[in-house]
Amino acid sequence: MKVFLNWRTNTTWVLTVASMKMWYRDGQAIFWTFFLPLVLMVIFGVLNFGDFGRVELGLVDQARTSASRNLISTLEKAEAVALFHQTGTGKAGIGVLASERLALEEGERDLVVVIPPEFGQPGGPVMVEVLFDVSQTREVQIGQTVISQILDEMTFALTDVPFRFGITTRPIYNRDLRFIDFLMPGLIAMSIMQMGLFSVAFTFVQLKNRGILRRLLATPVHPVSFLFGQVATRLSVSILQTLVLIAIGVFVFDVKILGNMASILFLALLGGGVFVSLGFAVSGWAKNEEVAAPIANIIALPMMFLSGVFFPRDAMPEVLVKITDFLPLTYLIDALRNVAIDGEALWSQGWSLLGLAVWLIITFLVAVKLFKWE
Repeated sequence: MKVFLNWRTNTTWVLTVASMKMWYRDGQAIFWTFFLPLVLMVIFGVLNFGDFGRVELGLVDQARTSASRNLISTLEKAEAVALFHQTGTGKAGIGVLASERLALEEGERDLVVVIPPEFGQPGGPVMVEVLFDVSQTREVQIGQTVISQILDEMTFALTDVPFRFGITTRPIYNRDLRFIDFLMPGLIAMSIMQMGLFSVAFTFVQLKNRGILRRLLATPVHPVSFLFGQVATRLSVSILQTLVLIAIGVFVFDVKILGNMASILFLALLGGGVFVSLGFAVSGWAKNEEVAAPIANIIALPMMFLSGVFFPRDAMPEVLVKITDFLPLTYLIDALRNVAIDGEALWSQGWSLLGLAVWLIITFLVAVKLFKWE
């Protein structure tokens, strides 16, 4: 601890400051560290890929008649609709309706169609209730048009029955989560991974091949001081990346950050520690840049596409979802989304924090085992 007491003159502090000056004066490093995530955010934010796809339509069948089954069957065949339907009458029906309404409020549905118990029975006009998310204008219009057309066709087909089907609509308000809201935490986590993994791996492979690390051991400089400066530099970049991407998201795309900023930055530090350690492990294993590049890509690319950076992992096969649950980038993305976008407390992310802590221990031990000074 003595080496850290006099912070103005001790070696660790001097090397840390020197390391930061070297990194922040490297124009290429700064450009590629911030350019890619910023470009991805702008592209996905402007194009808003979340708007493309089928209408997420929940359906609650309280009638359970041949007419209701006919309606469900027709909706299932509609190409513009992704149907989620449940049945239930009495108290069970109330529970099903509450479940679907909650899904609508949380943005998991665009519309919810409620088929009343009297649907398909003789009598007066039967109105199907449609609950809709007011923020999904395009999807709501498409969904209501499809439902109205199907009900009209059913009415025309039942010419001998003195009633017709119609719809009543009721707006439901939610947080209006958009694709950019989903995307931003994923890009933050991805940029932290790339900075820690690629920056450390390539830098130390070059230093090792040039003999700089070997000559450093011959100086009075303690190796721990040198490594501390390098790690501190990368972790400071993790914080800066997080702040820059959040600022772009908030001021350019109006992303609503509900979580505590200190918790978000803590997650950035923890995730940065994991991937910096992983970068040291790769630099210790690889003999040159030609070997380091494919190893780093083999580690980074699968996580980039399987950990939910760009799209929800729910769309993947269940087996693949279970496997990717344990990837370090998955833990970081899930925790960042839950804290930043959903406003959950840091302590509620116990599973993700435990996963990141375990990965930090594993990657640190592997880095210690593999890292070589020459």
